[in-house]
Amino acid sequence: MSLQNHDKKIIKSTANWSKYAGLGTQLITGLLLLLYIGKKTDAYFQYKNRFTWILPSLFIFYTLARIIKETQPKK
Repeated sequence: MSLQNHDKKIIKSTANWSKYAGLGTQLITGLLLLLYIGKKTDAYFQYKNRFTWILPSLFIFYTLARIIKETQPKK
């Protein structure tokens, strides 16, 4: 294996790792933000944990659909 091929493999694996690390960061940040917004919305409308459950759940479904779409083989 030449040095150039080895460097290309390292760059490719680093790009994949950083892509998924970014998705994980977005997921955690989005969930925390929507939990906060949900709690504030529930307190304002005097609901009992409706938005605290609904907003993060919708975000999880949206994120999973986006990940599935991005990882599908291209035609």
